[in-house]
Amino acid sequence: MSTAIKTQHIIVADAVSHTRNLVADVLRSLGFYSIIHARDGKELLEHTVEYEPRIVITTSRLPELSGLEYTRLIRGGYKNVSRLLSIIVMTDTPTKAFLDAAQASGVDEMLVRPFTAQAMHVRIKAVMERPRPFVDSAVYVGPCRRRRMVEDYAGPLRRFVDPTDDMPGSSPWEAEPNRQAVRKCVARISELSVGLTAGDRKKLRDIYSATKETEGIADETKDAMMGAAARSLGRYIMAIGANGLPDPEVLTTHIDAMHTLGLLNGTQHRERELLVEGLVRVVDKRLGRAKVA
Repeated sequence: MSTAIKTQHIIVADAVSHTRNLVADVLRSLGFYSIIHARDGKELLEHTVEYEPRIVITTSRLPELSGLEYTRLIRGGYKNVSRLLSIIVMTDTPTKAFLDAAQASGVDEMLVRPFTAQAMHVRIKAVMERPRPFVDSAVYVGPCRRRRMVEDYAGPLRRFVDPTDDMPGSSPWEAEPNRQAVRKCVARISELSVGLTAGDRKKLRDIYSATKETEGIADETKDAMMGAAARSLGRYIMAIGANGLPDPEVLTTHIDAMHTLGLLNGTQHRERELLVEGLVRVVDKRLGRAKVA
């Protein structure tokens, strides 16, 4: 991204200062330095009018004005604020009902906590470099809700998707309780990956254990793609050995891909296959097993 883009204002809204600081730290690591904090809905609206930000990153449960209420207000036309403002909403509860409501409100992207710096980077790049067409109709105002075509896919990470669960004829892995179980495992892998150092056998064993637990849940719920993703990470960890230091990029790529697999539904089988194929290529490359054309 260009320097001009990175000088544009970004508002981070959350009642917890620690959370705001963490998000701001990630943004600064990506090269953004014009970051404004908002503690509640009142401050968020005031700052939005005053600073005319390029992006707003807000929690879904912001005091006085939820992230979705804020989005609906902006999309409906609020003072001098552009209705095209890019809005990313953070949430701890990515249920189907919530994600449906987020889409309907006109949210650009979602971030499910805990998330990695790479996951945020993907969302930032999406709204900055690949914004979806803006729809202004009688029944909906906001970015186009149609999924990106498979041909536009550009790696093992995808943009905002709208999962479904408990649909007639769906597979066991699509049930929300099973999705939640997988999310907990992936969150555990993400937590353990922070600060991992070479020779830290215990933490590496714990990461491997959480990976195997994910694989077990995937096998029990007949989720072949999630199982393959977990096996890919497990294969990499076994290959580097107990005294090795996993490449952070390999870990974050697997964590983000496994999270995305947990959001995609059974009708998106090819997208899920592409994710797993990307993971296999990443591991093969790191282990020096890439095929020579």
